[in-house]
Amino acid sequence: MNTIESINLIYRNPEVRGGRPCIVGTTLRVIDIVMAMNFAERTPDQLAQDYDLSMAETHAALAYYYCNKAEIDADIREDIRIGLELAKEGRDRPEKSNLLQTAFDNSLSKYRAALQRASRKSISGVGVDFEKRVLEIMDDEIG
Repeated sequence: MNTIESINLIYRNPEVRGGRPCIVGTTLRVIDIVMAMNFAERTPDQLAQDYDLSMAETHAALAYYYCNKAEIDADIREDIRIGLELAKEGRDRPEKSNLLQTAFDNSLSKYRAALQRASRKSISGVGVDFEKRVLEIMDDEIG
């Protein structure tokens, strides 16, 4: 008889980070790790260093993502949507919004760069037109 082992390194708490899955002992969300990996092209070793995590915690977050990819991808899309809304609304708000805006602008720059790389890799020949159109849409959304 097989015994299934469980590694309890991911938790959810409705009062922490909107109930999104986080790494135990932190408030770091799984999507934070996934977005850094995908948009900033960080390796698991770099992620562990960047976020002061063990390799087990980093790989647990990535394993959780791959086991729950549809849910986490939906969370990422929602975070980007909310970020775009904050960017629209937050430009004339007090300094807290400026801090959010700066963080969002940095993330958006990384997202745009990742999108540019991805479009060049996956759509050779059509990539430039696709990239320009997506960037125009993003510029229209942000204002």
